[in-house]
Amino acid sequence: MPADQLHEAWDVYDRQLRVVGRQLRANPVTPGHYHLVVNAFVFNHQGQVLLQQRSLDKLNFPGYWDTSAGGAVKAGETIEAAMARELREELGLAVPITAADNYRLMPHSHWISAWFAVTTDWTVSDFTPQLEELQRVAYFSLPAARQQLTQIGFDNYHLELQQAWAHLQLSAAQP
Repeated sequence: MPADQLHEAWDVYDRQLRVVGRQLRANPVTPGHYHLVVNAFVFNHQGQVLLQQRSLDKLNFPGYWDTSAGGAVKAGETIEAAMARELREELGLAVPITAADNYRLMPHSHWISAWFAVTTDWTVSDFTPQLEELQRVAYFSLPAARQQLTQIGFDNYHLELQQAWAHLQLSAAQP
């Protein structure tokens, strides 16, 4: 049975991120409208990034290594609330997510990806992987993570990983 929840309700947005409707995930988004998706890279204090290996039951890209956490924004959620929920659900990681953690909004044909970068002092054994969504998690150095992240879907994971790391470095340098 697929891990994806096709009965979830999504808000539908226009290009300016104004809510223009609501629909079920199972239904296609009409042209000119978008749903929101969140993704995060979680880094530890040694500069390593946590990646997840997707469950074999996922509809898209089963078994592939992926960002630390991510998923669809549900109806009524902000991107920050959705990112916090996905981190809790998929990893057991409860961290506050703010607008400052969001480093990029990337529009696609019928969705907009919101990208986040966060840090934690957790080790791999501290995480509680949601086995319906992912098989396992592991920390990787940035070069090793780039090798693990096969290009899947439409987001350039290598670019997003580089931008997430740069965002954290810039944030740490600011007073």
